[in-house]
Amino acid sequence: MATLNATIRGEFKKSYAKKLRNEGKIPSVVYGKTVGNESVAVDAGAVSKLFRSEGRNAIINLDIEGKKKYTVMAHELQFDSIKGTVRHIDFLEINMNEEIDAVVPVVLQGAEAVEAGDVVLNHQLSELTVRALPNDLPSTIEVDVSKLAVGDAVRVSDLASGTSKYTILGDPEEVIVTLSYGANVAEETEEAADAAESTGDGAAE
Repeated sequence: MATLNATIRGEFKKSYAKKLRNEGKIPSVVYGKTVGNESVAVDAGAVSKLFRSEGRNAIINLDIEGKKKYTVMAHELQFDSIKGTVRHIDFLEINMNEEIDAVVPVVLQGAEAVEAGDVVLNHQLSELTVRALPNDLPSTIEVDVSKLAVGDAVRVSDLASGTSKYTILGDPEEVIVTLSYGANVAEETEEAADAAESTGDGAAE
């Protein structure tokens, strides 16, 4: 379990939050059954390093000034729309024996085997919400697309049957990825079909 140090945040003005961000800190809040609701600040560099090494759904030992420690996860992140940096984090206190819901990124495997020429993968669902015990949450959900043919699709239901430690939530029929021809080939195919139809109509007359 990774440890992340935090300091108590006593001011809540926008100017103070801006000051924290300029100092490389992220204004945050931690909440849960035993902690209640407490405002803190964490180091942006430490958060970035933690996510790179442990993943977005890392289980974190949040150490608040060496006085309080909570087992948490980064439940919600707010990003700067221009810089792409994290502006605020909601840390959720967790019980290791209770299931929680978390958003997990979808990673496509084997794309290079099917994407060639005018054939393209359409990645329609980049994240999935799963329910599991904290230790069973996957850092990513890998989808093998190497065997797809043009016109094939992978749906949520195609993945759900292979999981045992976690449950994928949402519509089972929702499409994650499809394999199709690019726009140019699709247009040419449609034009050819129209031409064939026109020829057929003329012959019928």
